[in-house]
Amino acid sequence: SCFSQRLSPTPSLSVPPSLHLGRPHPRRSDTAAMPNLDPTTVMPILLACLSYVFTTLHTLRSEQHKSLVSRVSQQLQSLYGPLLACVTASKSSYEAMVRQFSGSATDQCPSAADFRAAVRRDPHGPAACAYRQWVREVLLPLSAKAADLIIARADLLEGTSIEPTLLQLVAHVSAYKVILRQWEQGAIDQVSAISYPDHIHEWISREFSRLKRRQAALLGLSGSGGLMRLAAYSKL
Repeated sequence: SCFSQRLSPTPSLSVPPSLHLGRPHPRRSDTAAMPNLDPTTVMPILLACLSYVFTTLHTLRSEQHKSLVSRVSQQLQSLYGPLLACVTASKSSYEAMVRQFSGSATDQCPSAADFRAAVRRDPHGPAACAYRQWVREVLLPLSAKAADLIIARADLLEGTSIEPTLLQLVAHVSAYKVILRQWEQGAIDQVSAISYPDHIHEWISREFSRLKRRQAALLGLSGSGGLMRLAAYSKL
């Protein structure tokens, strides 16, 4: 009957043994999961890794050193060396011009200011005539070579900007090209508003000497140890 069906016992649910209370879940042994490390196998691998790292760092350092030596040599050969030669010849020529005008046989030029004043005072005088001839034949060609070096090899300059003294030299040369054309047209009283940078020889000499010291340190010619030379490079 319907009443007896309702009183029939409900089927029991079976519980897995692992879920019974009070019965811990079996765990795997931690020591069993770790493999046995054989030192005779690990050491060669470790030494190989260390050797690879050392070789890579040594090769990188060697390539960096070669690049530094190459750049410094190129700076001296293609820019600072020729630039120093040009400005030194220009300075010596200017002093010779002044000595010739003043009749002095000494190496000093005490009358340089007087010479410039005489050129401005009398454009037709002997000082002005000598000055224009020296500018055409000697002074401007040397300065033009120096300016061309600065423009063509600016990538070899030290620092992140161009020294203002070098820019003044380039502007001075450009202005004097116009002055020369005016002289040819008869306007011999014209002078440039952009003066020659008097301190350029001192600046280039200092930079050239500094690069020579750096080159000697990189090539190991400074007389100190190799590590000391490489450490001193950053201070040059």
